[in-house]
Amino acid sequence: MKKAIIYWFSEEEGGRKKPPAGTEYYPTIELEDGSTWSLAIKFDRTNLEKNEMVDNCEVCFLFENAPHHILKSNTEFIICEGPHKVGAMVIK
Repeated sequence: MKKAIIYWFSEEEGGRKKPPAGTEYYPTIELEDGSTWSLAIKFDRTNLEKNEMVDNCEVCFLFENAPHHILKSNTEFIICEGPHKVGAMVIK
């Protein structure tokens, strides 16, 4: 798993009212080639940010044949829930 930070888009930006509840989350990301991949995200909410729309987490792909090599430092991905873009994730 790779460490990452998610900046959630506000409801006004087409995102969420608040981050997902719980410690696990399974969204998708869309890559530049138009392909989509499912992710497993585990939130680290032990050191909460003052801004409730930011989450520290660990992330990995759900499938063996996924492009694991793209999860490298400073890479940014858009988190999607269906057709909605709800956040930006940056790999640490």
